[in-house]
Amino acid sequence: MTVRRAALERDLVAEVRAALREAPTVVARFERLVALVDGLGSCVLAVSGGIDSTFLLVVASTRLGERCLAITADSAALPAWDRADARTAGVAAGKAGTGWRVVPTREVDDPRYADNPRSRCYFCKAEVYGTLDRIARAEGFAWVVDGANATDAGAADRPGMAAAETIGVRSPLAEADLSKDDVRMLARALGMPGWDRPSSACLSSRIPHGARITPERLRRVETAELGIRALGFGQVRVRDLGDVARVEVEATETDRLLGTAGAVDAVIRSAGFGGWAAGTYAGRGAGDVANVGR
Repeated sequence: MTVRRAALERDLVAEVRAALREAPTVVARFERLVALVDGLGSCVLAVSGGIDSTFLLVVASTRLGERCLAITADSAALPAWDRADARTAGVAAGKAGTGWRVVPTREVDDPRYADNPRSRCYFCKAEVYGTLDRIARAEGFAWVVDGANATDAGAADRPGMAAAETIGVRSPLAEADLSKDDVRMLARALGMPGWDRPSSACLSSRIPHGARITPERLRRVETAELGIRALGFGQVRVRDLGDVARVEVEATETDRLLGTAGAVDAVIRSAGFGGWAAGTYAGRGAGDVANVGR
């Protein structure tokens, strides 16, 4: 049996049922997801490198094979670690015949995005999904889909999802009522190595609304976060507050961050900041500042 044929004949539902006997609700949602993916017929799938789109790619590539095309937007705001994870996911999907491409997008060149209003994500997703929609139409794919889950869909402030709705992008995870926790549980059940990877977000989210986004600021943040990650921290956000950065880690790691202040200071200054403050990571929010003025 060829690798491609074996990938297409993998019984994902059976694997999930066997692994999650004590979670019938999640299994039922997964079965609905598989039916939704089958019903797409064909799709262009936006793959960011995060666990949601990577998980959806495993399902779509297994069910649709070459009728699924995975595309990663090569944006200045996409972190290096997400680029690497997207490449890994795309190569793995190729075993089922699913193609993977990197397509450049230029939302940072759009002043409506670069001015960094609260609606910034709308202009980003309009650029990305618009590009994918043109590819889908030109190459005969029925739908553009993304990895938004039910947790995302329930959030109060999601301008990016408004852009997706305007363009007609579908979100199978959200349609199947799969939450972020459900996705992680299912990814683990399917043996995906990155099921517990920290949540990620575009680098522009590190710059306060109203402060202009530039490629230079994005690279400065990325360089700093790569350096802090290299010190052994998992969830990291380096908020660009101008000359000073706020380094946010999980509450359980704050003491260790302060205990390695010398190494952190070297990383932050090497990236181009004049100093830093320690903060606690609080999801989509900016976190509570501690130790200001360091």
